[in-house]
Amino acid sequence: MAVLINNQTQQRCLLQSHHSFGRLKSSVNTYVSDAYISKIHAFIEWNEQYWLLRDVSSNGTWLNGNKLSREQVAQLNVGDVITFAGKSNNAFEVFDVSPPCDCLIPVAHNSDAIQLEYLHLLPSQKSQNIVLSYNNQTYSWWQEILDDNLNQPISASELDDQAYLDIDGLTWQLQINRSIAETQLLRPSVTSLDELSFLFQTSLDEESTHVVMQSGEEQIDLLVRSHHYLMLTLARQRAKDMQAGLDDSEQGWVYAEHLAKDLGLDASHLNIQIYRIRKQFVDALNNACESNNIIERNAGKLRLASKSFCIHKGDKMECDTRQVSLLEAEPNDSYNMSQNITSYAGQRAH
Repeated sequence: MAVLINNQTQQRCLLQSHHSFGRLKSSVNTYVSDAYISKIHAFIEWNEQYWLLRDVSSNGTWLNGNKLSREQVAQLNVGDVITFAGKSNNAFEVFDVSPPCDCLIPVAHNSDAIQLEYLHLLPSQKSQNIVLSYNNQTYSWWQEILDDNLNQPISASELDDQAYLDIDGLTWQLQINRSIAETQLLRPSVTSLDELSFLFQTSLDEESTHVVMQSGEEQIDLLVRSHHYLMLTLARQRAKDMQAGLDDSEQGWVYAEHLAKDLGLDASHLNIQIYRIRKQFVDALNNACESNNIIERNAGKLRLASKSFCIHKGDKMECDTRQVSLLEAEPNDSYNMSQNITSYAGQRAH
């Protein structure tokens, strides 16, 4: 994110995509207290390539000692010095010209701003962890509270721009800078989890589990990760329920408390593993389709959202729930995928 430094106070000014400076405190992003400053004095705006400075004041704006003509636009670079009304006590130096991003801004403390990814964990030492997730359909951020009481449903709420969050006694403010153009799906060919298939390869001792995701002809290798075993456990439960003929809505549900006990995890560690699964899928699919919801939660229970997968243990196949079996429809491709998975089976889990 772009940053200016106030040369007098050394305070950091984090730029929003359309950032205003002036004396009208209730209407500008950065308040400049000086009688020579206009109510709305100048703007700095992101044009998808550069940060541009524009003067709209009565007493002028200077860039590197040169006065801008009214409504003139000038591109900003690192090291540039902006002076409002030609007074040195109203000077700001350009420290960073990175594109704008959604972030959490510290309020009344000197912490660095937190740049938000599509799915972002905010760990807490004193209370419950928080996960912030970006919804591509509503163009909004949602807050989830990860309760260590696994019998409780996850609390989720939509956040408005400039909303305040409290984390370990420190206050943060949500700053949304992303444009709608930036939120378009980056993998338009994947619109639903139903279009994805998963291949699990676990070692004979089940110490390492490797996952490959397939969408049509495209394969995304998710490698070996420790949290894949949790996903494998949920896949096995769903396969068992499918074989038993349970309705789709009833398949695969496991009580989170029982799952944690079976895997030897405490509640906090289970929540973190679920977050890591979701984060990996969000990253792999660029937040397309329902990647954030690969693990469904309902009333203290969990399940794998997908019902199309194949599980191999060692060199033997446990089950194949895919609607069209790759082993029958495309035997060569299926063989190659199986070989590909097996080649990673010996890797150590991260």
